[in-house]
Amino acid sequence: MNRESLLAVATLVVVIGAVTTLALAGAVSDPGASETAGAVEDAGRVSLTEITISADEITGGTATLAVDTYLEHRGGPVENVTVVHRATDTKTGLVEDTTERDVETLTDESEVVVSGTVDVPRESSYKIETFVYRDGTRTESASHTVEGVDALTPAYADTDVEFHRFGGDSGGSLADVPAVGYSIESSTADAATLAVQSYLTNTGDDAEADLELEVSARQSGSNVVADSATAELSTIESGTTASPTVDLEVPQEYDYYLDAVLWRDGTIVGTYRAVANLGPGSLSVDESVSENGLEVSDFTSNSDSAADDGRAGSDGADAGDNSSADGTPGFGVAVTAAALLAAIALARRFQ
Repeated sequence: MNRESLLAVATLVVVIGAVTTLALAGAVSDPGASETAGAVEDAGRVSLTEITISADEITGGTATLAVDTYLEHRGGPVENVTVVHRATDTKTGLVEDTTERDVETLTDESEVVVSGTVDVPRESSYKIETFVYRDGTRTESASHTVEGVDALTPAYADTDVEFHRFGGDSGGSLADVPAVGYSIESSTADAATLAVQSYLTNTGDDAEADLELEVSARQSGSNVVADSATAELSTIESGTTASPTVDLEVPQEYDYYLDAVLWRDGTIVGTYRAVANLGPGSLSVDESVSENGLEVSDFTSNSDSAADDGRAGSDGADAGDNSSADGTPGFGVAVTAAALLAAIALARRFQ
């Protein structure tokens, strides 16, 4: 065989090798990539979607807050998940309570609710933090600020009796009518006797008893209580309104706030303020009933998983990789085609 024939055979071998490498590129790289994708797809994941906080058991000095944590499960089974709640006093920075709850193995690719509680003193505002752990590693966290804990009513002092709203919740023609009013029973040059009448409605389903109403007349300028009186209330049936009246004797030519306080077992369960103008002024007050209570801030969540950050970085690297699409370094389609054309040209030259 002459030199030209040997060269042609060698060229043919190079061409066949290049084509074979291109054809086998998928066989070398794709199965590994497929296995990796399948492993990622099968790996179980759990994420924190929502947290709700509500008042549970309330005593004279402690409030138990119910914390419901919503977890979303995807993929394969997930084990060793723990939810931790921590309550920190926002004024002192002291941790008041920490609780944790183990979660059963998650398998059904759905959302589950993990219920827990924290106990805090009924005298401050609190930061409630929730942490999700998997295999002892924190993966996610969220926090809320809870205010108005001191406004929660203990169970022993709870009542459905409230100062009547003549305008209802949506207002109306009687919206300006106060739940506490007065008339001048008698008067002299120096003093006046006020007959102060209050309207109290039982909005619950059961009869209410053991309630006491205290009414005070407080001078607007000096803030001094001119007179006060107390009325013991008889049982108020469901859906009915009681209208107790007390007499207050006050000096003439002053303006007064009429403060009505509803008591049960030594605990204030309702308040209302009206005015009595006996002086030259025109004292007024917002007569709407305040409904301050438990206030919870919006849900905020943070992912603390280093593994999640690593996955995001890997995705970014794949998107910016300049290697060939078939996963074989140095043997892209364009390079192989150029080598093939060069080999054919070289063979023709020696022929």
